[in-house]
Amino acid sequence: MKKLFAIMFVLALAMPAFAQKKTTANYAGVIEKYDAATRTLVIKKNKDRQGEFVLTDTSEILKDKTKADAAAITAGQKVEVEFWLEGSKKMIKKVKVTGGAGTTATK
Repeated sequence: MKKLFAIMFVLALAMPAFAQKKTTANYAGVIEKYDAATRTLVIKKNKDRQGEFVLTDTSEILKDKTKADAAAITAGQKVEVEFWLEGSKKMIKKVKVTGGAGTTATK
């Protein structure tokens, strides 16, 4: 009987850890560069602000509202990302790219 209670106690403690929901945030701008080797995306928001984001195996990539792969990501495209923090890294949940390379924001 003690073993049963011990197992139930351990499971009760473990359940919230599995049920944690990742809080996400959004960021938008223009792709400054994409490094396919490290799967790192640098997004420039304006002249003095940029963010660095990492694609994961579960990241959803959309190109003009159609599912795509990482090959659709090129510098100069407008982009919106939904991401979560994992330590100090910004991990991409969803990335939406629009326009072709060379579509840049006004300076």
